[in-house]
Amino acid sequence: MDIVEYKRIVVALRPSLLAVARRITGNTEDAEDVVQDVCLKIWHFRDRIDQYENMEAYSTTMVKNLSIDKIRSRKPFSDELELLGKETGEQLPDSLLEEKEERNAIRRIIEMLPPLQQRILQMKDLEGFETVEISEMTGIAAEAVRNNLSRARKRIRELYLMYYQTQQSTK
Repeated sequence: MDIVEYKRIVVALRPSLLAVARRITGNTEDAEDVVQDVCLKIWHFRDRIDQYENMEAYSTTMVKNLSIDKIRSRKPFSDELELLGKETGEQLPDSLLEEKEERNAIRRIIEMLPPLQQRILQMKDLEGFETVEISEMTGIAAEAVRNNLSRARKRIRELYLMYYQTQQSTK
Protein backbone atom coordinates (compact mmCIF):
# COMPACT_ATOMS: atom_id res chain seq x y z
CA MET A 1 0.00 0.00 0.00
CA ASP A 2 1.33 3.42 -0.87
CA ILE A 3 0.63 6.71 0.87
CA VAL A 4 -2.18 7.62 -1.54
CA GLU A 5 -4.09 4.40 -0.88
CA TYR A 6 -3.46 4.74 2.86
CA LYS A 7 -4.90 8.27 2.88
CA ARG A 8 -7.90 7.11 0.86
CA ILE A 9 -8.66 4.35 3.36
CA VAL A 10 -8.07 6.48 6.45
CA VAL A 11 -10.08 9.45 5.15
CA ALA A 12 -12.99 7.13 4.36
CA LEU A 13 -12.92 5.26 7.69
CA ARG A 14 -11.99 8.06 10.10
CA PRO A 15 -15.47 9.57 10.73
CA SER A 16 -17.10 6.24 11.57
CA LEU A 17 -14.12 5.11 13.66
CA LEU A 18 -14.18 8.39 15.56
CA ALA A 19 -17.91 8.01 16.24
CA VAL A 20 -17.41 4.49 17.62
CA ALA A 21 -14.48 5.58 19.78
CA ARG A 22 -16.36 8.63 21.08
CA ARG A 23 -19.38 6.53 22.05
CA ILE A 24 -17.20 4.05 23.96
CA THR A 25 -14.70 6.40 25.61
CA GLY A 26 -17.21 9.11 26.35
CA ASN A 27 -15.07 12.03 25.18
CA THR A 28 -13.56 13.44 22.04
CA GLU A 29 -9.95 13.65 23.23
CA ASP A 30 -9.69 9.96 24.09
CA ALA A 31 -11.55 9.07 20.89
CA GLU A 32 -9.06 11.08 18.81
CA ASP A 33 -6.17 9.28 20.53
CA VAL A 34 -7.70 5.88 19.85
CA VAL A 35 -8.38 6.62 16.18
CA GLN A 36 -4.88 8.00 15.73
CA ASP A 37 -3.44 4.80 17.24
CA VAL A 38 -5.56 2.70 14.88
CA CYS A 39 -4.44 4.76 11.88
CA LEU A 40 -0.82 4.19 12.91
CA LYS A 41 -1.44 0.47 13.22
CA ILE A 42 -2.98 0.42 9.75
CA TRP A 43 0.13 2.16 8.40
CA HIS A 44 2.46 -0.26 10.19
CA PHE A 45 0.78 -3.35 8.71
CA ARG A 46 0.19 -1.79 5.28
CA ASP A 47 2.19 -4.57 3.61
CA ARG A 48 -0.25 -7.18 4.95
CA ILE A 49 -3.45 -5.21 4.44
CA ASP A 50 -4.57 -7.45 1.57
CA GLN A 51 -5.05 -10.26 4.13
CA TYR A 52 -8.12 -8.50 5.51
CA GLU A 53 -11.31 -8.83 3.51
CA ASN A 54 -13.18 -6.07 5.31
CA MET A 55 -10.89 -3.26 6.39
CA GLU A 56 -13.76 -1.33 7.96
CA ALA A 57 -14.78 -4.23 10.21
CA TYR A 58 -11.17 -4.90 11.19
CA SER A 59 -10.53 -1.21 11.94
CA THR A 60 -13.75 -0.94 13.94
CA THR A 61 -12.74 -3.95 16.03
CA MET A 62 -9.37 -2.34 16.70
CA VAL A 63 -11.10 0.90 17.74
CA LYS A 64 -13.44 -0.96 20.11
CA ASN A 65 -10.56 -2.86 21.73
CA LEU A 66 -8.31 0.19 22.07
CA SER A 67 -11.21 2.26 23.42
CA ILE A 68 -11.86 -0.31 26.13
CA ASP A 69 -8.13 -0.37 26.92
CA LYS A 70 -8.18 3.43 27.16
CA ILE A 71 -11.08 3.30 29.62
CA ARG A 72 -9.33 0.70 31.75
CA SER A 73 -6.17 2.78 31.89
CA ARG A 74 -7.82 5.92 33.21
CA LYS A 75 -9.11 6.51 36.70
CA PRO A 76 -12.81 5.62 36.65
CA PHE A 77 -15.38 8.37 37.07
CA SER A 78 -12.59 10.87 37.81
CA ASP A 79 -14.03 13.71 35.73
CA GLU A 80 -17.62 13.33 36.87
CA LEU A 81 -16.86 12.83 40.53
CA GLU A 82 -14.14 15.46 40.66
CA LEU A 83 -16.79 18.06 39.91
CA LEU A 84 -18.84 16.84 42.86
CA GLY A 85 -15.97 17.09 45.33
CA LYS A 86 -14.37 20.45 44.49
CA GLU A 87 -13.19 22.46 47.45
CA THR A 88 -14.64 25.95 47.77
CA GLY A 89 -11.90 27.17 50.04
CA GLU A 90 -14.47 28.12 52.66
CA GLN A 91 -15.20 26.42 55.97
CA LEU A 92 -18.04 24.00 55.24
CA PRO A 93 -20.94 23.33 57.60
CA ASP A 94 -21.21 19.82 59.03
CA SER A 95 -23.97 18.74 56.64
CA LEU A 96 -21.90 19.73 53.60
CA LEU A 97 -18.87 17.95 55.01
CA GLU A 98 -20.95 14.82 55.54
CA GLU A 99 -22.25 15.01 51.96
CA LYS A 100 -18.72 15.35 50.66
CA GLU A 101 -17.59 12.36 52.75
CA GLU A 102 -20.48 10.30 51.37
CA ARG A 103 -19.62 11.24 47.77
CA ASN A 104 -16.00 10.29 48.40
CA ALA A 105 -17.12 6.99 49.93
CA ILE A 106 -19.34 6.23 46.93
CA ARG A 107 -16.48 7.12 44.56
CA ARG A 108 -14.15 4.73 46.43
CA ILE A 109 -16.82 2.02 46.39
CA ILE A 110 -17.32 2.40 42.63
CA GLU A 111 -13.56 2.22 42.10
CA MET A 112 -13.59 -1.16 43.86
CA LEU A 113 -15.80 -2.62 41.11
CA PRO A 114 -14.26 -4.47 38.16
CA PRO A 115 -13.45 -2.10 35.27
CA LEU A 116 -16.20 -3.49 33.03
CA GLN A 117 -18.85 -2.97 35.72
CA GLN A 118 -17.54 0.55 36.34
CA ARG A 119 -17.83 1.40 32.65
CA ILE A 120 -21.29 -0.15 32.25
CA LEU A 121 -22.52 1.72 35.32
CA GLN A 122 -21.07 4.97 33.97
CA MET A 123 -22.59 4.45 30.52
CA LYS A 124 -26.02 3.58 31.92
CA ASP A 125 -26.37 5.92 34.90
CA LEU A 126 -24.20 8.91 34.02
CA GLU A 127 -24.27 8.96 30.22
CA GLY A 128 -27.83 7.65 29.80
CA PHE A 129 -27.18 4.90 27.26
CA GLU A 130 -29.69 2.09 26.86
CA THR A 131 -28.70 -1.53 27.52
CA VAL A 132 -28.74 -2.39 23.80
CA GLU A 133 -26.46 0.56 23.02
CA ILE A 134 -24.04 -0.47 25.77
CA SER A 135 -24.09 -4.00 24.38
CA GLU A 136 -23.19 -2.75 20.91
CA MET A 137 -20.44 -0.44 22.18
CA THR A 138 -18.79 -2.98 24.46
CA GLY A 139 -19.34 -6.02 22.29
CA ILE A 140 -20.98 -8.06 25.04
CA ALA A 141 -24.50 -9.48 25.05
CA ALA A 142 -27.35 -7.31 26.37
CA GLU A 143 -28.08 -9.93 29.04
CA ALA A 144 -24.45 -9.72 30.21
CA VAL A 145 -24.78 -5.93 30.37
CA ARG A 146 -27.89 -6.27 32.56
CA ASN A 147 -26.17 -8.86 34.77
CA ASN A 148 -23.06 -6.71 35.20
CA LEU A 149 -25.18 -3.66 35.98
CA SER A 150 -27.21 -5.61 38.53
CA ARG A 151 -24.09 -7.01 40.20
CA ALA A 152 -22.48 -3.57 40.29
CA ARG A 153 -25.51 -1.94 41.90
CA LYS A 154 -25.87 -4.78 44.40
CA ARG A 155 -22.19 -4.51 45.38
CA ILE A 156 -22.47 -0.73 45.75
CA ARG A 157 -25.51 -1.17 48.03
CA GLU A 158 -23.70 -3.76 50.16
CA LEU A 159 -20.55 -1.71 50.55
CA TYR A 160 -22.43 1.52 51.14
CA LEU A 161 -24.55 -0.14 53.84
CA MET A 162 -21.36 -1.28 55.57
CA TYR A 163 -19.96 2.27 55.28
CA TYR A 164 -23.18 3.78 56.63
CA GLN A 165 -23.30 1.38 59.58
CA THR A 166 -19.68 2.17 60.39
CA GLN A 167 -20.42 5.90 60.28
CA GLN A 168 -23.44 5.51 62.55
CA SER A 169 -21.49 3.48 65.10
CA THR A 170 -18.77 6.14 65.34
CA LYS A 171 -21.22 8.99 66.05
